[in-house]
This record gives sequence, structure tokens and C-alpha cells, in this order.
Amino acid sequence: MKTILHIGQFNQLKLKRCFMNQIAPKISNGLTRNGYNVLNYNDRDLLRYFSFGFCKQIGLWRLNRHLVDYCLKTLPDAIILGHADTIYPKTLAQIRALLPDIRILQYNVDWILPECEQGNIDRITSKLDVVDITLVTTGDETLLRQFKRPGNVVGFLPNPTDESIESMNMFEEPQPTADVYYCAGNGTRQFGDREIPAKEVVSYLRRKLPGLKLFFAGMSAETRLNGACYQKSFAYSGMGLNISRRNDVYLYSSDRIAHMMGNGLLCFMDKRTGFDRLFTA
Repeated sequence: MKTILHIGQFNQLKLKRCFMNQIAPKISNGLTRNGYNVLNYNDRDLLRYFSFGFCKQIGLWRLNRHLVDYCLKTLPDAIILGHADTIYPKTLAQIRALLPDIRILQYNVDWILPECEQGNIDRITSKLDVVDITLVTTGDETLLRQFKRPGNVVGFLPNPTDESIESMNMFEEPQPTADVYYCAGNGTRQFGDREIPAKEVVSYLRRKLPGLKLFFAGMSAETRLNGACYQKSFAYSGMGLNISRRNDVYLYSSDRIAHMMGNGLLCFMDKRTGFDRLFTA
């Protein structure tokens, strides 16, 4: 039996995003179902613990030292890094030296446009010399090519679903409460050729579709959904809008696409994303 150490955000102390960003648990669930022994290592929570609540630099030092010791005790065959920005590249290099047969993969679910998120690109790039595989939830080959290095693999990772998490079959619901669902923060969204606040997208749709029952949430403090309330909100409608901050990047989407489609909602999105290559009408 192979052992995989999965370092990522499992959201046990920081409850604000509990049940929202569930990509790490989904990946671990899938690996377990396929017969792997998965060790979940919550780097963000451990950092808070090791920082004594006030000194992050001490916490980072203690966390990275702990990870090396943890690997020596558990002897994983592979390490998976999910936005594990707390882990230093030199720590991974040290683990490689101690466990020379280990394989290391990093995945990233944020966008990788230089003009929009250079910080995220820098975080991915910082570990390219110490990982074997880099996977990103953007399919544009030109954007992915910036992470290619001799001997490593770079590829596209679709936003994952898990039948134990996205468990609703809304396509079977004859009379949902609402016709159209959209849940997003109040940042700007690319709507057509313009970038406008999400609230304005909602106002436009209400004017243009007065006969439809619309369920919108998240664009104000009063309508923001977290935890199980967010998870259960997909039971309100059989259709949903997937309007991301950018909708003109090939095979890029917010993980909202997985939440909606995994729960059986009919998902509307911009054709420029190219997802019609994966899904047919």
C-alpha cells in the first residue's frame, strides 16, 4: 500500500471557508477510494498552533522542521502540495535528500494570468525546482508553459467533484424553489466584454428576466453564505450561473462549476472558456 502525504487547506480552525473550498478533502477522498493511505497535513492550522498566536516567523520555522520529522516518521511515497505556501522549497529539497525515492506534486486552483495574479504565479514558480508535477485548473497551454522545466510535468487539473460532497441530483427535482442560482462575492465579474461588480450583473438580470425566480447570494454581508448553509444552497434551483472574474481564459473557471454541476444543476457559462470541448449540449 502506498502512502501519500497531502499538505493542504482542510479548514478545521478557520471556519469561515469550511465546506466551501473543499478541493483538498475531495482529492484525499478520491485517493483513499483508490486504495492509497492518505495522511492529511493541515499546514495552515499547524502554522497557527506553532506560532503561539503571535509570531508567524517562529511558526513557519517550527512547521517546516516538524514536516521533515513527520516525513521521517511516516515515510510517505509521495507528497501532494495544495497551495502549501507555508512550506519552503528548501524543506522539500531536504526531504528529497532524506527520502530520494519520494515524488512530489503541487496543484493550484487560482488563475495564472500575469496581469492579474502575479503573486500566485510566483508561488507556483518557487517550487518548480523541487517538484515533479505541477497541475493547475487552467487549460491554456501558453499559460501553463511558463511552469515547464526540464524533467518535470505540467498539466491541467479540472475542478474536482465528489459524490459524497456534491450529493444532490437537482436535475430530478420537478419544482425547485428558484429558477436560476448565482452565488458569488461582490468583486468584479467579466460580463460580456466588460468587467463590472457582481451586484450590477444581478441588477441587469433582474431587469432582463422579470418573470424568473432568481436566487442570488454572497454579494453583500446580509446574503453571504458559509459552511453548511452554502453547501445546502444548491438545493434551491435546477439552473445556475457560473460567471467568474475572467471568462475568456481557456478551460479556466471558479470551482463554482464543480459545486453546481456536481449537484446536478444546469450550468450556464461563457463559451469563450472552451468548456464545450469537454461537455456537449
